[in-house]
Amino acid sequence: MQYVPTRAGDVAVEMQGAGAPLVLLHAVAHDHRDYDAVVPTLARTFRTIAVDWPGHGRSAMWAPPSSASAASVFDVLEDVVDALELPPAFFMGSSVGGAASVRLAARRPERVRGLVLVDTGGLVGRALLPRAFCWVQGREVVRRWTGMAFARSYLTVKSPGASSLLGRIAEGRKRPGFVEMDAAMWRSFGDAGSDLSELAPRVRCATMVVWGRRDPVLRPKVEGARVRRLLPHAEYLELDTGHVPFVERPEAFLAGVLPFLQQMA
Repeated sequence: MQYVPTRAGDVAVEMQGAGAPLVLLHAVAHDHRDYDAVVPTLARTFRTIAVDWPGHGRSAMWAPPSSASAASVFDVLEDVVDALELPPAFFMGSSVGGAASVRLAARRPERVRGLVLVDTGGLVGRALLPRAFCWVQGREVVRRWTGMAFARSYLTVKSPGASSLLGRIAEGRKRPGFVEMDAAMWRSFGDAGSDLSELAPRVRCATMVVWGRRDPVLRPKVEGARVRRLLPHAEYLELDTGHVPFVERPEAFLAGVLPFLQQMA
C-alpha cells in the first residue's frame, strides 16, 4: 500500500503484479478490496492499481466530508494518474468509478488504452426519476438509517464476496464523517456536472460495458441500454448478478472480461 497526494488529500493505492497498468476503481461506500477475488488472476498479466477514493478504505477523509462529489472524484483520478506517472493504462471502474474512467478517457485520451465499465454511472442522463432518487438518497437521515439495507438490496447474489463486502460497508459507515460524505456524494449524482453524456462521443478507446442483469440501482434495460446507445462501439456483457458483478460472480466476470483485456495487453 502506498499513498498518493491529490487535491482531496492522500489517497491509498494497492499495487500487484507486473505488465501494463490496470487501474481498479470502486463504487461509493466500498473500497479497493472489492477487487480481491479478481486481482490474483488479473495480476498475472497486468500491474493492478486498486484505488481507495477519499473517505473510503485507507484514504484520508474529504475535508470537510460534505465537500465530496462525483466531480471531485473525477479530479482525484486525474491526480492519481499524474502522480504515479502512469503510461497509457487500462481502467476498470464500478459505478462512480466507471464514470471517472469515462471522463478521463474523454478529456485525456492519451492516458487511456481501454475501459471496462461495470454498472457504470455518469452516462445515465438527467431524467426526473433518477434525479429524484439521488435527492432522496442525498439526505443524511436516509443514508444513516437505510444505507445498509440499500447495500443488501443491490447485492443480489449471496456469495462469500458479497458477505465480505457488506461487512466492510458496515465497518466503513462507523468512520467519522462517513454519513455526511455519503449523502454529499449522492446529492452530487443528481447535479448536471455528474452527467457525462455529452462526452461519450469522445470516448474512442476499446471499451467493454458489463452489467448485472438484476441490478436494481442502475437497471440494465434502462440505464444500461442508454450506456449502450451512447457507446455503440463498446462490447457488452450481461451477467446474472446485481450491481457488483466482480464481487458476486468473480469467475463469470473474469471469463468475460479477461479475454477482452488480454487481446490488448
